Amino acid sequence: MDRDFRNGFLELNFDSPRFESPLAVLAASLRLFFAAFPFLAVTTLAVFLPGKLAIHFACYLLNVPPDGFLSYLALEIGDLFLGALVAPAVVYGLVQYCRKGKTAPAGESLRWGRRQWLRTLGNKIKVEVTVTLWGALLFIPGIVAMIRLIFTDVVVAIEADGQQDPMGRSRELTQGHGWRIFFTLLPLSLLDLVGMFLVMDRGQGAEHSRAMFALAETVLSVPEQLGTVAILLIYLGLVQRSVKKLKP
Repeated sequence: MDRDFRNGFLELNFDSPRFESPLAVLAASLRLFFAAFPFLAVTTLAVFLPGKLAIHFACYLLNVPPDGFLSYLALEIGDLFLGALVAPAVVYGLVQYCRKGKTAPAGESLRWGRRQWLRTLGNKIKVEVTVTLWGALLFIPGIVAMIRLIFTDVVVAIEADGQQDPMGRSRELTQGHGWRIFFTLLPLSLLDLVGMFLVMDRGQGAEHSRAMFALAETVLSVPEQLGTVAILLIYLGLVQRSVKKLKP
């Protein structure tokens, strides 16, 4: 951990399979997700549970209707803030797993997450604005923009101080691989969508149990980390590929 803080980035001193097959990445993502599940669950719940409860409590005090636009907006903003802490922490722990065969402790990973929090948050906001603006023009350009910027969180978490333009770095890495990335992440996106609708359906009576709604959202955020695992493995496969090309 001290070395990572001194360097200001995470060393990728291990080999990763090249990104060639969406099915191979999905299979590897599932293996890594279940192998690291205790770490993923603890790290995610430690941030999202108190954060979600605090947001719902604030909405309750302000008398914000749970099924209204303001409540939805508050939850979306909260997800940005909470996700900006969890994303680099999860990536840190998974990189340690790739290095040593075991994840880093949740506390250590969250320290790295706190270090990268503001930068991750700033880039998350820029990504959301970019994708939304492109999506407002036409649906397809919004999808293309989302794919091109898919590695932004991972770049901030891993390359950190060594990368001044995470969004540009993501565009560089995705160039020529857009369709394979799309078909790799499509089934995971569909699963997330199903989970979101289930939570919304269960939350129709949230005015009587905001705490239960917050708990349901928090529990859903754990399986959503499967997407983070997949994006990390794609990133590692592309980075390792580019490094190998530079070797004599």
